[in-house]
Amino acid sequence: MIDKKSTLISAISFAASVLIGIQILIILFRGEAACLNQGCKIVENLITIPPIYFNLVGFFYFQTVCWLFFLARHKGNLFIELSRLFLLTGVAVESVLVTYQLYIAAAFCAYCLLLFSIVLLLNALAGWKQCVAGISIFFGIIIISSMLSYGPTALLSKQQTINSGTYGTRTCLNPQKELYLFFSADCPHCKNVIQALEGCSSCNFHFNPVEKLDSFDLKGMEHTASYDPELNKLLLKLLGIDSIPVLLEKNQSGFSLIKGETQIVHYIQQACYQADPLLYLSRQGQSSQDGIPVFSEVGECSLNIECEKEGQQKLPAETSTEESVPPYEPHAK
Repeated sequence: MIDKKSTLISAISFAASVLIGIQILIILFRGEAACLNQGCKIVENLITIPPIYFNLVGFFYFQTVCWLFFLARHKGNLFIELSRLFLLTGVAVESVLVTYQLYIAAAFCAYCLLLFSIVLLLNALAGWKQCVAGISIFFGIIIISSMLSYGPTALLSKQQTINSGTYGTRTCLNPQKELYLFFSADCPHCKNVIQALEGCSSCNFHFNPVEKLDSFDLKGMEHTASYDPELNKLLLKLLGIDSIPVLLEKNQSGFSLIKGETQIVHYIQQACYQADPLLYLSRQGQSSQDGIPVFSEVGECSLNIECEKEGQQKLPAETSTEESVPPYEPHAK
């Protein structure tokens, strides 16, 4: 009976290594991994080494398990104990990866979960004691990780910056501020904010969508060569923000966040013609997230629920006639 289970474990481990080997070949020929869902891309953006190295580690792990159980059938107890220890090591490593997806990426990689399921299956086939030990390790890591705090610094784990998510930039001759707008194509509040950007100002605007855009253009905007909208969505999640539009202002002391159509439009109409930052925003709606000033107001769309209204107009590139919010004209002193 033990020999049959060892043979089955060796066979499943070998099959898993073949699956990873195929993924490695896809990376080598296509330049990127085959993603089964969007979560794979999110997790890939958070790792510090190329995905091919992760897959190579997985390939050699399953090959090692395969040959350890093969040797255990012929060499005796020493290899059996070593094989069981190696299986538990796999549970520990995969549990850390699952925890990372749960608490940091806030998205699950289907490919990673498939490999995790295979590791759990191998431990279950090794006996009920092995199975209980593996489950204990998994829940222990989950519980301990839930007690830790994860900050937005994970966003930069792949040498990416906020500019990596910028779709396009509209610059001016003498910029006083660098502003990043997080928006969506189907959010009417975002549309109203974008209309308020028309006209000359003293601010550089960076447009960071939370989803892929089919078409979007604004007078004076220069498109970037590439952008990653998932990076923008991840940044908002790490900051505990689940609505758009959001305007981020970079300044010498760090950055500030302004949420909601009303506050953002008011900020743009004032800040991009004045030098004093944030003095014109009502402090009544101010809060703090991880030490970052956040100014909130009504006029927001959920990141998870479509925010459309009947008869809603689309973004500038998708319609020829639009109502526009007149640019702010400062009063003469």
